[in-house]
Amino acid sequence: MKISTKTGDAGRTKLMFGRDVSKASQRVRAYGALDDFSATLGLARSFACGELAEFVLELQKSLVFLMTELATDKADFPKLAEKNIRTLGGADLEVLEKKIEASEAAGDVFSGWAHSGETHLQAALDMARARCRAAEREIAALAESGKLARPFPLAYINRLSDLLWILAQQSLKDGRKE
Repeated sequence: MKISTKTGDAGRTKLMFGRDVSKASQRVRAYGALDDFSATLGLARSFACGELAEFVLELQKSLVFLMTELATDKADFPKLAEKNIRTLGGADLEVLEKKIEASEAAGDVFSGWAHSGETHLQAALDMARARCRAAEREIAALAESGKLARPFPLAYINRLSDLLWILAQQSLKDGRKE
């Protein structure tokens, strides 16, 4: 696969299934924001260890499916299922919700607002949360334009940003110092 095709030099790109769009379109902004977010999650993962590092990697993998969905025009959305291309669903959302519930049940994660930067891990998780919220705003704009195939991506990304806030707070409570 050739990476540098030079076909995007005019500010255009192709979506899944070949539709040509401007790189400034809201759809491209939305999946681009998820790409930014995933890269920031990678930074957080580089400071994490054990189960947390594995979980963050799974989150990054889930974002690939979400980016694929957002890179698909609403009219082409049924083609994802026809081609057996995975999309996220209720079970994926449930994973996030169970993790949030387990963290909340384990103890009080909120003991006042914390400033980012206590540890590299906490700072990176906070950066990831902020990038997640930025992606959520771009996806919301896509939804408001009527071009989002289904509301699920908004629910998933909203829950994920909540979870990242909790994980950042927990990283401080767990004493994960570098």
